[in-house]
Amino acid sequence: MGSPIEEFMREIELKEQIRESAKKLASLSFKDALSFAINCEKEATKLYMYLYKNLERDYQKENFKKFVETERFHDKKVEEIFKTLFPNERPKPVDLKAWEELFKKKLKTVKDYLDILEIAMEIEKLAEEVYLTLKEHSENLEYKKIFMEFANDEKEHYMFVVEEYEFYRRFKAEEALKELIKDLYKEKNKET
Repeated sequence: MGSPIEEFMREIELKEQIRESAKKLASLSFKDALSFAINCEKEATKLYMYLYKNLERDYQKENFKKFVETERFHDKKVEEIFKTLFPNERPKPVDLKAWEELFKKKLKTVKDYLDILEIAMEIEKLAEEVYLTLKEHSENLEYKKIFMEFANDEKEHYMFVVEEYEFYRRFKAEEALKELIKDLYKEKNKET
């Protein structure tokens, strides 16, 4: 890893790429949006598998394990829909390589976990938008129902990630406040 400023800039760049992807959704064809959804599900599966393998608390591990199962189910179902609608084609690859930066980060501190949770929140918002876009552009009522269910799943994931983020952000803030108080106390004692 690079310096803190380099890591910060990479995270900003990654968030911007996710936001740009969300903007592009509106202009995608239905087929390309399906391809995008398949690729997003694969990346989300990698993210949650990474968290599952690298976290120690059973509560977190179990939730992220469920997320992995949900994302795999979404991926499989969307691929089935793609194959049904476009039997002689393959989903178009989508460049999501920037997301791989996530998996180079080690989970050593609360800040590391918060950084990854921030990206997970962005990914979940994007996934929800993908499915709402697919629902909007689908003419098949069964597919509309599936895409709406998947959008709701992604929203639930987002809410869990937000709760995790807020809990650990408060913890990090309390830790920082304690350090500040210690530093101020030391400075005050130096002056006297």
